[in-house]
Amino acid sequence: MSDLIAQVSRPLAGLAPRVLSKAADGRLPNGLGGFRLSSCYSNARSTLSRRQFTGKATLNLHDPTAGEAVVAISDVGSMSLAYIKSTGHDVVLSELQRPNLLVPVKGTLSSRNEHMRFKRKDEPWILIGRGTRETTVLPDREAHYEAFVLSMPSRLLGDRLSRVEARGGMVWGDVSKDEDLHLARLTLALATQVALAGEREIEAHLAEAWTTVVTDQVKGCLDAFLGPASRQPPGRVHALSLKYVRKAEELIYDRPDEIGSLRDIARHVGISERTLQTAFRKVRGATPTQVLSQARLHCARRALLDSNGPTTVSDVCQMYGIEHHGRFSKLYKEVFGEQPVATLNSRRTT
Repeated sequence: MSDLIAQVSRPLAGLAPRVLSKAADGRLPNGLGGFRLSSCYSNARSTLSRRQFTGKATLNLHDPTAGEAVVAISDVGSMSLAYIKSTGHDVVLSELQRPNLLVPVKGTLSSRNEHMRFKRKDEPWILIGRGTRETTVLPDREAHYEAFVLSMPSRLLGDRLSRVEARGGMVWGDVSKDEDLHLARLTLALATQVALAGEREIEAHLAEAWTTVVTDQVKGCLDAFLGPASRQPPGRVHALSLKYVRKAEELIYDRPDEIGSLRDIARHVGISERTLQTAFRKVRGATPTQVLSQARLHCARRALLDSNGPTTVSDVCQMYGIEHHGRFSKLYKEVFGEQPVATLNSRRTT
């Protein structure tokens, strides 16, 4: 690790024990501050109370006997921040809704999607677009792998995210550039505030301020990496497939209540269902139905948290065309770690 990277991670020297602490009697570790344990993987016991990503993930420990990995998550307004600690693992995951900013603290990782492969050396951060990817993390000789992953709504990055995905779906910072180091420091500073928080989530006005500061820095770094749009090299993703997916997602994200079947999406785009399926698998590594399902979940969560929104879970389901309420509640808890009614009640008490 270079001296510059060491300077970035130094503020975290005492943070990890505050994020996750293992009880003396061998119970599962608990999150501290604003972090809450979402998953734990080990030979003795594995639990999953909340997904880190919007799609499912399959994680395999390198050492099935003595290995372990833990993830703790905190919501920061519309973003979420995850802390990961692992003895080493491989994971295949789908992130269908949100770009992820990953800031490694200790250890190394490599990641690949259908179009690109990335292996970290000294890079202070990597931003990964939506889709399916395979990732391997390795610990240092004397320390576990540790990283923070900031997940943000795609709308916060706008056209910049489309350009990242057209180039293959991954961009990363340069350790020699102050702006890139500053983005890593901001993420770690946010993690520190979350870890020291006494409440489950940091206050709304602070979350809004952090969202503005961090995303502005992300956009600045992306502008420096991508350059003017007119000078972009040919994209790695087939332009026509990307066009189809973008048009479909306009309907999926903005008007999910108008979608009764896959045919409605294909009709909106002006192509066949088969062509639509192929485009989504190529660009997102998932089906349009899977993307729609996750979009409805996030739309429903925003409505449940909206103080001026519907007053019952049933009304929210009706608003977004969700027919199977029991299935919705089960998936909602799996993704967000609580029942829809709990989210609604938290709105009523704030």
